[in-house]
Amino acid sequence: MAPWQGNSIPYREDPKQNKDELVQYLAEQWLGRGWVHVSQNLQKLIVATVLEIYANAFEHGRTDIGVFSCGQHYPELKKLKLTVVDFGVGIPQNVRDFQKNPNLPADQALKWAFKKETTTRGGRVTGGIGLDYLKQFVHINKGKLQILSHDGCATIDEKQEVYENRQSFFGGTLVNITLLCDESYYALELEPDDEPLF
Repeated sequence: MAPWQGNSIPYREDPKQNKDELVQYLAEQWLGRGWVHVSQNLQKLIVATVLEIYANAFEHGRTDIGVFSCGQHYPELKKLKLTVVDFGVGIPQNVRDFQKNPNLPADQALKWAFKKETTTRGGRVTGGIGLDYLKQFVHINKGKLQILSHDGCATIDEKQEVYENRQSFFGGTLVNITLLCDESYYALELEPDDEPLF
């Protein structure tokens, strides 16, 4: 029996991080179905970037119940969506803890988290490229990236970046990625050699 080939990206519950399964999910169920035309190298980079969102949820979110994800392709709207949710401590709180600044407003904490090469990881572990790469691709693709995390919200599209403090509170982090499914073909400016990214 052939696998179902509908327009949804299957719902997942990941109580713990399984990198290989997540890579397969993102590469095959989300980006690998031909809805967004990307080069193989760019697809690997986007998958690695979104994989970092999962890694951050497990490492920094400190969620007890895991990470949840699903998505949908909307052919009439020419859009592809992916949502990743955890119910952990949230990005603003992580940044506040890292900077030892409990009064840092959520909008400033989210803006800091989106800067290239900023990370709350300690020691020699590098990080801080994931959100920046994703932000760049969303700009180029004319898509949209929205993050709701505790008392903050970040919305990024081709025209603007908006970081807000919210009165409402989301107990965790919700990442919504919307990509435009147009006829454009997206590739890295200089395609690197086929070195594995993950």
